[in-house]
Amino acid sequence: MEFKLSAMNSIYLSSILVMFAVIFSVANLDSQQFAAAANNVTMQQHAKHITDNLIVSQHIPLTGSLLNGDYILLMDFTPFATSVEGHSHIAVKIPCNKDGSPKATIVVGIAPHLKTLNIGHAINNGTLNGKSLDLSNEGNSCLYHTELATGITDIALVNTSNETLNFNRGGYSVTITVHGSAIQHLALNETGK
Repeated sequence: MEFKLSAMNSIYLSSILVMFAVIFSVANLDSQQFAAAANNVTMQQHAKHITDNLIVSQHIPLTGSLLNGDYILLMDFTPFATSVEGHSHIAVKIPCNKDGSPKATIVVGIAPHLKTLNIGHAINNGTLNGKSLDLSNEGNSCLYHTELATGITDIALVNTSNETLNFNRGGYSVTITVHGSAIQHLALNETGK
């Protein structure tokens, strides 16, 4: 038992000596050396971020109700932004009017600067096992699909109807697929510098 206690004491003593050596070394660094060492670490970490990429596909079921003029934040992938033309898109199944126009609008951009996304016309004609399948039911729910431009970090769904939208019936959802790059390097990567 005394041998184990003695071995434990030597481990503790060794640890304490190493700790004092580290403290003494750091204390003897002048502020310029310490700042240079810290900047070197920051630059090394920063260099790694140049190649940061994001690829995500997210299905978002819509539930509950949404008051007129209110919004649902669907995605915020800051510090990334959409970066590869034609590789990011959104599909939405939301309430629509009898003419197939959506009762809600998708807005995109870098918050707080957002723009309305043109989600196109309701998609009606689909197929399932070679047979016709109506993908939209005008007056109830419609399917829309469109590409996302580059430079987007935020996506929201805004109720632009004059009514409260109820998402609890109808299987409403949004699916977003994004290919992005770290936003602080997006311009650098695009210019090849």
